Amino acid sequence: MKGKFNFKLGALCAILSAMLVMPALGQVKKGEEGARKEQKDQMVKELKLAPEKEKTMLAVGVKYAGERKEIIAGMKKANADLQAALAAANPDDAKLKESISALTSGQDKMFASFKNQRDEELALMTPAEQGKYLLVLGQWRQKMMSKRDQKAAGKK
Repeated sequence: MKGKFNFKLGALCAILSAMLVMPALGQVKKGEEGARKEQKDQMVKELKLAPEKEKTMLAVGVKYAGERKEIIAGMKKANADLQAALAAANPDDAKLKESISALTSGQDKMFASFKNQRDEELALMTPAEQGKYLLVLGQWRQKMMSKRDQKAAGKK
């Protein structure tokens, strides 16, 4: 059971890593970014937390969103550097290793950012609220993945 979970977590990390490396990922339209924030705000409201907890939860989200913007900017630079290094007639191994290290470090920071946000949010809640939060978060992810799949099917 634990092996399946680790495999699924690893697969999710690999998919997210691939998505983060794509140059278009960081170029989210303002409307989409606002819609995602509204969805997250709505999700927090669904939990019916105390007003202070709700404000704190939303502040945690803002904190980590800013952190991730910086991480994405660094990953974009590392991605561009890697592409440039690979485009050379004779790629320099030192430059390749440096770019690969920067890119993987950015991915690690991104995953840590999501984990830290989740942990910080969960620390604000009671066990019952934590359970509801995790269920609502799972439903929200399913909905987002479904939308992504529908968009991908429409492009084919």
